[in-house]
Amino acid sequence: MTRAPGPQGSVIWGSLADLKTDALGLLGDAARDHGDVVRLRFGPVTAHLINHPDHIAHVLSRHPDRYDKNTRSAERIRATCGDSLLSANKDAWARHRRLIQPVFQPKIFSDISRVVASELAPLLDRWIVADKIDIAAEMMHLVIAISARILFSSSVDAARIEAALEVILQDTWRRLEAPLDPAMLSRHLHRPAFKQAVQTIDDVIFDLINARRASGDRPDDLLSQLITAHEADSDAGLTDQELRDAAVTLLLGGHETTANALAWAFYAVAQNPDAALLTNDPAHIFAEAVRLYPSIWIVERRAIQTDTIGGFTIPRGSSVLISPYLIHTHPDFWTDADQFDPTRHASETDRHRHAYIPFGLGQHRCIGLHMARAIAAEVIGQTYARLKFEAVGPAPNLEPKITLRPNGPLWLRVLAG
Repeated sequence: MTRAPGPQGSVIWGSLADLKTDALGLLGDAARDHGDVVRLRFGPVTAHLINHPDHIAHVLSRHPDRYDKNTRSAERIRATCGDSLLSANKDAWARHRRLIQPVFQPKIFSDISRVVASELAPLLDRWIVADKIDIAAEMMHLVIAISARILFSSSVDAARIEAALEVILQDTWRRLEAPLDPAMLSRHLHRPAFKQAVQTIDDVIFDLINARRASGDRPDDLLSQLITAHEADSDAGLTDQELRDAAVTLLLGGHETTANALAWAFYAVAQNPDAALLTNDPAHIFAEAVRLYPSIWIVERRAIQTDTIGGFTIPRGSSVLISPYLIHTHPDFWTDADQFDPTRHASETDRHRHAYIPFGLGQHRCIGLHMARAIAAEVIGQTYARLKFEAVGPAPNLEPKITLRPNGPLWLRVLAG
């Protein structure tokens, strides 16, 4: 067996303290100093950072049967989303995927332009008279509203969801960093604020479900698909818990990642106006934003059998870490990797096919990626048709937690288009 190299860390906790202090710095330094397969230790947990497109494809695409989602991160996410697309394994995951996949067909995009326009227009009217805006907060509110309209044909209280989600994300990451998590013993040991936040999300979801049932109307959307599956008189029908888990996952998972990416896109253009002028394609702007600022910055899998990657042994039971943030700036696969350049997405011919994975890879590739891209292109295109922005003050630092967020407001000054 050939053990991969890696940082020594402390005797007891390994690199856990560095992970909590500067996760991106730890992983970046580890890959630079030790190569594309790095052994890391976080207390009792052994993990291997995989940072080469071929190795990533080995885990996520070519041999997914050798790895599963029985990981610390999936367990923490399960406290909010249950056994859903984000956390379920094998048969349960495949069942949810088969149920939800038909909703994400091209027909869902036919009305996106109108939905985006109706939700975005009031914001643009408000922005044009504002001195400056926090584009991160604005995008979070906007994308929640758009996602609810598209997936559930309904309006929701975006501020209520945002407040609950903030608590959920912060507490989930806190438990992921902690060497010991009492909440893993019993859900009753979660902090009261976390339990209240999850209850708030449940209340929103069940209000939507009950209103749909009471109306008797069944528009062709995700909510109707889930309710029909729930009412099916067969083993394939969704249980009450599965109905809730699927709806929560699609609402929270879909909006958080898209909103973060859109905020970074507007901020990057404001900081690099000359680069943005080289393309008039909103899709290229969004694609470059999620290259530099991928919302899902880290992916974890567990080896269910001993494997070999890059000549190094991956022991059974150890974790494998894949970082889209790192591979998207790997100097072997990207020219001027740290520079914002939307034109690099006009063609994929010069790019390693697995060096760009903002939506994942293989069978677990994000089910909503086409919806996210369609929403983003409309928001960017419709916004720049009326307004322009300039960055205000220094950029905040990246905050790598459950998603890759700024650690403070992203202030932009609004200019007439």
